[in-house]
Amino acid sequence: MSKFLPKAILASFMILVFFMPVFYRITPILIGVLAVFILIDAFYHATFDFTPKNIILLGVSFFGIHLLSVFYSDFKEVAWEDVGIKFSLLLFPLLFMFKNPSVIKQKAKVLWAFVAGVLMAGIMMLARAFWVFDGQDISVFFYTKLSLFHPSYMAMYFVFSILILIDFVSAKKRRKPQLIGSMLAFSFLLVFVMLLQSKGAMLSLLVILVFYILYALWRKNKSIFLWSISLLLVFISLIYFQPNSRIKTMNESIEKMVEEDAHITTSTGVRYEMWRVCLNAVSEHWAFGVGSGDIKPVLFKRYEVQKLEDAINNNYNVHNQYLETFLGQGIIGIGLLLALLVLAFRQALMRKSLLLSGFVLLISVSIMPESMLNRQIGVVFIAFFFYFLFVFWQKEEAPEK
Repeated sequence: MSKFLPKAILASFMILVFFMPVFYRITPILIGVLAVFILIDAFYHATFDFTPKNIILLGVSFFGIHLLSVFYSDFKEVAWEDVGIKFSLLLFPLLFMFKNPSVIKQKAKVLWAFVAGVLMAGIMMLARAFWVFDGQDISVFFYTKLSLFHPSYMAMYFVFSILILIDFVSAKKRRKPQLIGSMLAFSFLLVFVMLLQSKGAMLSLLVILVFYILYALWRKNKSIFLWSISLLLVFISLIYFQPNSRIKTMNESIEKMVEEDAHITTSTGVRYEMWRVCLNAVSEHWAFGVGSGDIKPVLFKRYEVQKLEDAINNNYNVHNQYLETFLGQGIIGIGLLLALLVLAFRQALMRKSLLLSGFVLLISVSIMPESMLNRQIGVVFIAFFFYFLFVFWQKEEAPEK
């Protein structure tokens, strides 16, 4: 049993993260299997380590305020469903406090399993696009028609894989085959971030790469600087030359909104209108929020007044996790979310870890245009890797193969 459990736990970790981008619907089953193995191992000999204490406490409290808001929600069934979706925010920090020493030594394999899953998802998407391509409609190679699920979440997975690879290639001198393989993987991942056309993912990657460049200059790290600036230049070129850029459409929408102050029917324009409505609602419910179950009912009444037909017909949420949390859980909820992200970024810098700091930036930017904690494909990814990185990586470490 002492030899079997560590192998079973590590295999469960790897299988779970591999299937996140490939077939996310089975992740609840895989999470259950992982939890069973960890708890059995904890009964025998796993060590209990309540670190980093502040991050775990803030994270559990953030889930707790959502649970508390159920009791002052009018639509309690919806509120309980929301708490169920966010259960990973409680489960993973508690599970990861039980750490098997053998698993800790091999934890980098989990990151490489995720990268493998992302690459597999990319191959599957490309194969499907070519299969349905009729020789004329190139839209099958872009955005929702390309992605296996919502492109904003899929693109976030691809960006995180890029961060893992940067951490790998910049850690120390690599052999030529490793560098060639990394460059091919970088090219593949960058192209898919462009094809998926998630504005949040594109923006987050740009922000992270600029931060990496500044960090490299500050730390005088030539390797990180060269890799980061090379990737930044390539990515900007890909965005500039792509024929169907949602970034260009977003810029045009913003210019029209500034000049005309009118309703715009693009996704950016609709988001802008929804955010204005949400901010108005927040001003009336800023103290405790309306509760997890009442966010959409409150918003939809205001959507009807403002005649936001797109938001109503598509059953849109706020499309901004910060505003969603502020409206649902009030000043305490948004305060906990911001404190968690700020503390995590501070700790990442203290550990001198680009992977940790890059991941925090990825999440912080990605949840601006999407309410990513409202769907399991978002909350499982965020909760798992947030606590996996901060609990298992206690010092600066690069993922070795």
